[in-house]
Amino acid sequence: MEPIVILMIGAADTGRAPMAAAMLRRLAVRNGRTWQVESAGVVGHDGAPPQPETRDALATLNLDLSRHVARSLTDQLCAEAQLLIAVDSGIARVLRARYPNAPIATLGELAASRRDIPDPFRMQVGAWVYYAREMEQMLIHGFERIVALVDPSAPPTLPAAPSAPEPPPAPVARTAAPLDVERAAALDRCTRLLALLSEMPDVIDQAAARERLTADLVQIAARPLSPADLVAAYVALLQVRLNANAELPLALLHPALERLRTPIDQAALAALAES
Repeated sequence: MEPIVILMIGAADTGRAPMAAAMLRRLAVRNGRTWQVESAGVVGHDGAPPQPETRDALATLNLDLSRHVARSLTDQLCAEAQLLIAVDSGIARVLRARYPNAPIATLGELAASRRDIPDPFRMQVGAWVYYAREMEQMLIHGFERIVALVDPSAPPTLPAAPSAPEPPPAPVARTAAPLDVERAAALDRCTRLLALLSEMPDVIDQAAARERLTADLVQIAARPLSPADLVAAYVALLQVRLNANAELPLALLHPALERLRTPIDQAALAALAES
Protein backbone atom coordinates (compact mmCIF):
# COMPACT_ATOMS: atom_id res chain seq x y z
CA MET A 1 0.00 0.00 0.00
CA GLU A 2 1.38 3.36 -1.04
CA PRO A 3 1.90 5.82 1.81
CA ILE A 4 -0.24 8.93 2.09
CA VAL A 5 1.85 11.89 0.93
CA ILE A 6 1.24 15.38 2.31
CA LEU A 7 3.24 18.36 1.07
CA MET A 8 3.64 21.53 3.10
CA ILE A 9 4.14 24.37 0.62
CA GLY A 10 5.84 27.69 1.27
CA ALA A 11 7.73 30.17 -0.85
CA ALA A 12 11.42 29.24 -0.65
CA ASP A 13 11.07 26.01 1.40
CA THR A 14 13.61 27.25 3.94
CA GLY A 15 11.34 28.60 6.68
CA ARG A 16 7.68 28.06 7.52
CA ALA A 17 7.08 25.09 5.19
CA PRO A 18 9.79 22.72 6.51
CA MET A 19 9.01 23.91 10.03
CA ALA A 20 5.32 23.03 9.69
CA ALA A 21 6.15 19.74 7.94
CA ALA A 22 8.37 18.66 10.83
CA MET A 23 5.63 19.43 13.34
CA LEU A 24 2.97 17.60 11.32
CA ARG A 25 5.24 14.56 10.95
CA ARG A 26 5.58 14.28 14.69
CA LEU A 27 1.88 14.90 15.24
CA ALA A 28 1.02 12.16 12.72
CA VAL A 29 3.36 9.63 14.34
CA ARG A 30 1.95 10.35 17.79
CA ASN A 31 -1.51 9.67 16.45
CA GLY A 32 -0.66 6.45 14.64
CA ARG A 33 -0.67 7.85 11.11
CA THR A 34 1.97 6.55 8.70
CA TRP A 35 1.97 9.62 6.50
CA GLN A 36 4.87 10.83 4.41
CA VAL A 37 5.00 14.54 5.21
CA GLU A 38 7.44 16.65 3.20
CA SER A 39 7.78 20.26 2.06
CA ALA A 40 8.49 22.25 -1.09
CA GLY A 41 8.38 25.84 -2.30
CA VAL A 42 6.65 27.62 -5.15
CA VAL A 43 9.93 29.47 -5.77
CA GLY A 44 12.07 26.97 -3.91
CA HIS A 45 15.72 27.80 -3.34
CA ASP A 46 16.77 24.35 -4.49
CA GLY A 47 19.59 22.86 -2.45
CA ALA A 48 19.51 25.57 0.22
CA PRO A 49 19.53 24.65 3.94
CA PRO A 50 16.87 25.91 6.35
CA GLN A 51 17.26 29.41 7.68
CA PRO A 52 19.26 29.36 10.93
CA GLU A 53 16.32 30.82 12.85
CA THR A 54 14.14 27.96 11.59
CA ARG A 55 16.52 25.38 13.02
CA ASP A 56 16.87 27.26 16.31
CA ALA A 57 13.13 27.72 16.73
CA LEU A 58 12.42 24.04 16.06
CA ALA A 59 15.14 23.06 18.52
CA THR A 60 12.97 24.60 21.27
CA LEU A 61 10.29 22.09 20.19
CA ASN A 62 12.79 19.20 20.24
CA LEU A 63 12.74 18.87 16.45
CA ASP A 64 15.80 18.59 14.22
CA LEU A 65 15.80 20.14 10.75
CA SER A 66 19.53 19.90 10.07
CA ARG A 67 19.10 17.47 7.15
CA HIS A 68 16.47 19.49 5.29
CA VAL A 69 17.31 20.68 1.77
CA ALA A 70 15.00 23.11 -0.02
CA ARG A 71 13.33 22.13 -3.29
CA SER A 72 10.83 23.53 -5.75
CA LEU A 73 7.36 22.10 -6.16
CA THR A 74 7.11 20.13 -9.42
CA ASP A 75 4.24 18.62 -11.35
CA GLN A 76 5.39 15.16 -10.30
CA LEU A 77 5.53 16.05 -6.60
CA CYS A 78 2.06 17.55 -6.86
CA ALA A 79 0.69 14.45 -8.60
CA GLU A 80 2.09 12.16 -5.91
CA ALA A 81 0.56 14.10 -3.01
CA GLN A 82 -2.86 13.47 -1.51
CA LEU A 83 -2.88 16.97 -0.03
CA LEU A 84 -1.02 20.25 -0.48
CA ILE A 85 -1.05 22.47 2.61
CA ALA A 86 -0.14 26.10 1.91
CA VAL A 87 1.44 28.02 4.77
CA ASP A 88 -0.68 31.09 3.95
CA SER A 89 -3.45 32.23 1.63
CA GLY A 90 -1.04 33.92 -0.78
CA ILE A 91 0.77 30.65 -1.41
CA ALA A 92 -2.62 28.93 -1.76
CA ARG A 93 -3.65 31.35 -4.52
CA VAL A 94 -0.47 30.51 -6.44
CA LEU A 95 -1.07 26.79 -6.01
CA ARG A 96 -4.72 26.95 -7.06
CA ALA A 97 -3.84 28.89 -10.17
CA ARG A 98 -1.07 26.46 -11.09
CA TYR A 99 -2.85 23.23 -10.07
CA PRO A 100 -6.61 23.90 -10.23
CA ASN A 101 -7.51 20.23 -9.74
CA ALA A 102 -5.13 19.51 -6.85
CA PRO A 103 -6.39 19.09 -3.24
CA ILE A 104 -5.20 22.29 -1.57
CA ALA A 105 -5.84 23.82 1.86
CA THR A 106 -4.18 26.46 3.99
CA LEU A 107 -3.11 26.07 7.59
CA GLY A 108 -5.77 28.59 8.56
CA GLU A 109 -8.53 26.80 6.64
CA LEU A 110 -7.67 23.50 8.29
CA ALA A 111 -7.90 25.13 11.71
CA ALA A 112 -11.15 26.99 10.79
CA SER A 113 -9.33 30.31 11.05
CA ARG A 114 -8.66 33.25 8.77
CA ARG A 115 -5.27 33.67 10.36
CA ASP A 116 -2.18 33.67 8.11
CA ILE A 117 1.10 33.11 9.94
CA PRO A 118 3.46 35.92 8.84
CA ASP A 119 6.78 35.05 7.27
CA PRO A 120 9.33 35.86 10.00
CA PHE A 121 12.17 36.22 7.48
CA ARG A 122 14.96 38.39 8.95
CA MET A 123 13.19 38.54 12.32
CA GLN A 124 14.87 37.54 15.57
CA VAL A 125 14.59 33.93 16.69
CA GLY A 126 12.00 34.86 19.33
CA ALA A 127 9.50 35.70 16.60
CA TRP A 128 10.24 32.38 14.89
CA VAL A 129 9.59 30.51 18.13
CA TYR A 130 6.30 32.30 18.65
CA TYR A 131 5.09 31.66 15.10
CA ALA A 132 6.27 28.04 15.22
CA ARG A 133 4.10 27.39 18.25
CA GLU A 134 1.19 29.16 16.60
CA MET A 135 1.54 26.95 13.52
CA GLU A 136 1.71 23.90 15.76
CA GLN A 137 -1.58 24.87 17.38
CA MET A 138 -3.15 25.29 13.93
CA LEU A 139 -2.01 21.79 12.98
CA ILE A 140 -3.40 20.36 16.21
CA HIS A 141 -6.77 22.05 15.69
CA GLY A 142 -6.81 21.08 12.02
CA PHE A 143 -5.62 17.50 12.43
CA GLU A 144 -9.07 15.93 12.14
CA ARG A 145 -9.70 17.92 8.97
CA ILE A 146 -6.41 16.66 7.50
CA VAL A 147 -7.37 13.06 8.33
CA ALA A 148 -10.73 13.54 6.62
CA LEU A 149 -9.11 14.96 3.49
CA VAL A 150 -6.40 12.34 3.01
CA ASP A 151 -8.07 9.24 4.46
CA PRO A 152 -11.85 9.64 4.73
CA SER A 153 -12.36 6.00 5.75
CA ALA A 154 -10.06 6.27 8.78
CA PRO A 155 -11.66 6.45 12.24
CA PRO A 156 -11.39 9.88 13.84
CA THR A 157 -8.52 10.56 16.18
CA LEU A 158 -8.25 13.51 18.51
CA PRO A 159 -4.59 14.49 18.62
CA ALA A 160 -2.88 15.47 21.81
CA ALA A 161 -0.78 18.60 21.69
CA PRO A 162 2.75 17.18 21.51
CA SER A 163 4.58 20.13 22.91
CA ALA A 164 1.87 22.28 24.43
CA PRO A 165 3.28 23.17 27.83
CA GLU A 166 1.70 21.97 31.02
CA PRO A 167 0.18 24.60 33.31
CA PRO A 168 2.97 26.14 35.39
CA PRO A 169 3.23 25.05 38.99
CA ALA A 170 2.19 27.43 41.72
CA PRO A 171 4.87 30.03 42.53
CA VAL A 172 7.32 28.77 45.12
CA ALA A 173 9.44 30.50 47.72
CA ARG A 174 12.82 31.79 46.61
CA THR A 175 14.55 29.09 48.65
CA ALA A 176 12.48 26.23 47.23
CA ALA A 177 14.27 23.73 45.00
CA PRO A 178 12.34 24.42 41.74
CA LEU A 179 13.68 27.99 41.61
CA ASP A 180 17.22 27.63 40.26
CA VAL A 181 19.74 29.57 42.34
CA GLU A 182 21.58 31.05 39.35
CA ARG A 183 18.34 32.04 37.65
CA ALA A 184 17.17 33.74 40.84
CA ALA A 185 20.49 35.55 41.23
CA ALA A 186 20.41 36.80 37.64
CA LEU A 187 16.82 37.99 38.09
CA ASP A 188 17.82 39.84 41.26
CA ARG A 189 20.66 41.59 39.44
CA CYS A 190 18.31 42.61 36.65
CA THR A 191 15.75 43.91 39.12
CA ARG A 192 18.36 46.01 40.95
CA LEU A 193 19.62 47.37 37.65
CA LEU A 194 16.12 48.43 36.62
CA ALA A 195 15.64 50.12 39.99
CA LEU A 196 18.81 52.15 39.45
CA LEU A 197 17.71 53.09 35.93
CA SER A 198 14.37 54.28 37.29
CA GLU A 199 15.92 56.30 40.12
CA MET A 200 18.95 57.70 38.30
CA PRO A 201 18.30 57.62 34.55
CA ASP A 202 20.88 60.35 33.89
CA VAL A 203 23.63 58.57 35.82
CA ILE A 204 23.39 54.97 34.57
CA ASP A 205 24.86 54.36 31.12
CA GLN A 206 22.15 52.85 28.91
CA ALA A 207 24.57 50.92 26.70
CA ALA A 208 26.34 49.35 29.66
CA ALA A 209 23.03 48.58 31.34
CA ARG A 210 21.72 46.91 28.17
CA GLU A 211 24.88 44.79 27.92
CA ARG A 212 24.62 43.70 31.56
CA LEU A 213 20.92 42.95 31.20
CA THR A 214 21.51 40.89 28.06
CA ALA A 215 24.21 38.84 29.76
CA ASP A 216 21.92 38.04 32.68
CA LEU A 217 19.04 37.15 30.36
CA VAL A 218 21.29 34.64 28.61
CA GLN A 219 21.92 32.98 31.98
CA ILE A 220 18.21 32.97 32.77
CA ALA A 221 17.36 31.39 29.41
CA ALA A 222 19.76 28.54 30.14
CA ARG A 223 18.00 27.69 33.42
CA PRO A 224 14.55 26.18 32.76
CA LEU A 225 12.63 25.26 35.91
CA SER A 226 10.96 22.24 34.30
CA PRO A 227 10.92 20.37 30.97
CA ALA A 228 7.85 22.40 29.96
CA ASP A 229 9.43 25.75 30.86
CA LEU A 230 9.57 27.89 27.70
CA VAL A 231 12.07 30.28 29.23
CA ALA A 232 14.45 30.20 26.23
CA ALA A 233 11.69 31.22 23.84
CA TYR A 234 10.45 33.88 26.27
CA VAL A 235 13.89 35.43 26.67
CA ALA A 236 14.48 35.33 22.90
CA LEU A 237 11.20 37.18 22.34
CA LEU A 238 12.08 39.65 25.10
CA GLN A 239 15.39 40.34 23.36
CA VAL A 240 13.47 41.09 20.16
CA ARG A 241 11.46 43.69 22.07
CA LEU A 242 14.59 45.17 23.62
CA ASN A 243 16.36 45.45 20.29
CA ALA A 244 13.38 47.30 18.84
CA ASN A 245 13.78 50.12 21.41
CA ALA A 246 16.58 52.66 21.52
CA GLU A 247 16.10 52.97 25.29
CA LEU A 248 15.41 50.12 27.67
CA PRO A 249 11.60 49.76 27.97
CA LEU A 250 11.29 49.68 31.76
CA ALA A 251 7.50 49.35 31.73
CA LEU A 252 7.89 46.11 29.76
CA LEU A 253 10.91 44.77 31.62
CA HIS A 254 9.56 44.99 35.17
CA PRO A 255 6.60 42.59 34.69
CA ALA A 256 8.60 40.39 32.29
CA LEU A 257 11.31 39.80 34.89
CA GLU A 258 8.76 38.99 37.55
CA ARG A 259 7.13 36.50 35.19
CA LEU A 260 10.50 34.78 34.79
CA ARG A 261 10.43 33.76 38.46
CA THR A 262 8.03 30.96 37.53
CA PRO A 263 8.01 28.56 34.55
CA ILE A 264 6.99 30.13 31.27
CA ASP A 265 3.97 28.74 29.44
CA GLN A 266 2.36 29.43 26.06
CA ALA A 267 0.08 32.06 27.57
CA ALA A 268 3.09 34.01 28.87
CA LEU A 269 4.68 33.93 25.41
CA ALA A 270 1.49 35.19 23.82
CA ALA A 271 1.11 37.95 26.42
CA LEU A 272 4.68 39.16 25.85
CA ALA A 273 4.23 39.15 22.07
CA GLU A 274 1.09 41.25 22.38
CA SER A 275 2.40 43.70 25.00
